[in-house]
Amino acid sequence: RPDLSHKSGSATHSIRGYASNMNTKRQLMRLAMPFIRPLMPLVWLYWRMMKPKTYGVKVLITHPTADEQVLLIRHAYGNQILWNIPGGGYNPKRETVLNAARREVCEELGVELVNPTTIGGYETSEEGKRDTVSIVHGTIHTPDAISKGQEIREVVWEHSAVARARSDLARVARRAIGYRFGNIAP
Repeated sequence: RPDLSHKSGSATHSIRGYASNMNTKRQLMRLAMPFIRPLMPLVWLYWRMMKPKTYGVKVLITHPTADEQVLLIRHAYGNQILWNIPGGGYNPKRETVLNAARREVCEELGVELVNPTTIGGYETSEEGKRDTVSIVHGTIHTPDAISKGQEIREVVWEHSAVARARSDLARVARRAIGYRFGNIAP
């Protein structure tokens, strides 16, 4: 069994701990969403006016037995039409990029990210904030164990070339596939 403890600064994080609390977190999110959604316009206004500095991580997951297969998701919030890759925000003072990638995959899909490596990144102010996004590549041990969380509507494995040809693929997913399979330098 792999070692699931990863050091981040002086703190030790356990992926097992994230997974064990996953059902509780999902239940809390399900209860909180009706109260959070009405506040989103205020969040967007704050971002537009204050332009805070944020950090994000997006994770390109390849199939453990078919490297050209990539995992795509559709979110249950925001733009539900586009296919994307898992990810989210993190605080670089509290966790590393790779630990944030592990956490996000565990939270969104309920599985452990294996052998994560940073393959690229970019900066954007598209959402009205100054966002630094790191792109991480990794795989998972058990593709059949994926469980869609509250945030995920659909999950699909698709060949990287087919995924890149999609008109409904999010730009960050297209960029991540380009970093991993060529045509885009980090």
